[in-house]
Amino acid sequence: MMTKLPENFELDRYGLHVRLVREEDAEFIVRLRTDSKLGHYIHATSSDVSKQIEWLHAYKERELRGKEYYFVFEVPQDHPVGVMRIYDISNDAFTIGSWVFDKSSPKGAAILADLIVKEIGWELFPDKVCLWDNMKGNTNVIRFGLSFHPTLIRETDTQLFFSCRKENFEKTKQLYLRMYTKLK
Repeated sequence: MMTKLPENFELDRYGLHVRLVREEDAEFIVRLRTDSKLGHYIHATSSDVSKQIEWLHAYKERELRGKEYYFVFEVPQDHPVGVMRIYDISNDAFTIGSWVFDKSSPKGAAILADLIVKEIGWELFPDKVCLWDNMKGNTNVIRFGLSFHPTLIRETDTQLFFSCRKENFEKTKQLYLRMYTKLK
């Protein structure tokens, strides 16, 4: 069982190339996260690329310790279309989030990226549950997440917090693979 990704981690799965984020991705990340439409349901990010580079330096330290993984998705290789993370890794869970994809990404790329990140999480931590949260107004993403039959673990005025077991994920995953594995 692998419990830590190598520094040079790369993966080709479901028509997407996946790799760990690099400093040169800072401008792309800032562009995604500061886009008014794409960033509507995520935590605010500074438009200062140098601040993103600083954040990435600190992140790389957490990555080296196996505490967090930030992925860039490309179609084809070397053309980034989105990002997603695994973080808050604990004894019994890992959290996924920071899921943002460019408007120009192929149909289904964001869905497939979510599947890939969950798969990576369970390949690393097969006995843990997957956690995520959504802002209440983000109805399309909430509907997608609910398709995996998660447990609602808590709720605030603005957020819903979910927990999903690998077995529930596996039951629904095939539906999305049939729909989206032929990226166009």
